Amino acid sequence: MLSILIPIYNFDVREFIRELSSQAQKLSIPVEIVCLDDASDESYRGLNASIAESPSVHYELSHNNLGRSAVRNRLVAMAQFDNLLFLDCDGKCQSNHYLEKYVEHLNGYEVIYGGRVYDEEAPDDHDYYFHWYCGSNREAILVQDRLLNPYKSFMTNNFLIKRSVYDTVKMDESLVGYGHEDTLFAIELKKAGYRIDHIENPIEHIGLEPFDVFIQKSENGVRNLAYLIKHNKVGKSIKLVKYYKFLSSIGMMGLVATLIEMDADRILKQLQGPAPNLLYFDFWKLAKLHRSIRG
Repeated sequence: MLSILIPIYNFDVREFIRELSSQAQKLSIPVEIVCLDDASDESYRGLNASIAESPSVHYELSHNNLGRSAVRNRLVAMAQFDNLLFLDCDGKCQSNHYLEKYVEHLNGYEVIYGGRVYDEEAPDDHDYYFHWYCGSNREAILVQDRLLNPYKSFMTNNFLIKRSVYDTVKMDESLVGYGHEDTLFAIELKKAGYRIDHIENPIEHIGLEPFDVFIQKSENGVRNLAYLIKHNKVGKSIKLVKYYKFLSSIGMMGLVATLIEMDADRILKQLQGPAPNLLYFDFWKLAKLHRSIRG
């Protein structure tokens, strides 16, 4: 028995839900698809209303924005079954046997992450290029590489988890907005002694965002990371935290942040170009992290 849990926010999920529903009807076990709209704009609610007519789909609306962690906790409370498959709403199945492959692993697991991929072709609109480029190089990790760092490679876009495991850890609702809820969740899973297995069963991320929106969300992610550092919830396993703590320990973080900020306009211009340097992106985030912690 499988509960597929999908938080929805400002995205047209009709095709994704149709595909999942079609695959679910072919399985030999009961499946439900539980969708909770987290106060999307009315235009998206109008588009997505029809998914309630799909077989096995339960669709509800939240009139208040719960946020990325709280909406997932609410979805678990709505679910009937003990095997919980979490998906982001801006995904696309890569295989006609996507659900079947997870069902093959329903015995003897605690948490399974299936992976994330991006389209092999760059988007036609260059305004979406940096999100695609960053995701393709930082998030689309081969399963053999994910297995080397099973907790660090975990993301919340596509994972299967036992209800008993989720009920023990849950998503931390103190994080607000985009960023690092998956980081904290993986850390808490590790602390609690739960195993994360990795398989090759990816979902394609199709919800690319324009450069300015992606940068804004990245900055919010840095603020969330600063919160985790301040509350001693994250260690040096994260590269940005490692560099921040090292530079702070030798008294150089303030100077480095100032130098980066002096060059911030040039860095952002470079990232918008045809060949973004992700090291520059890391520098930019490092300076934002320093300011967030000091502020």
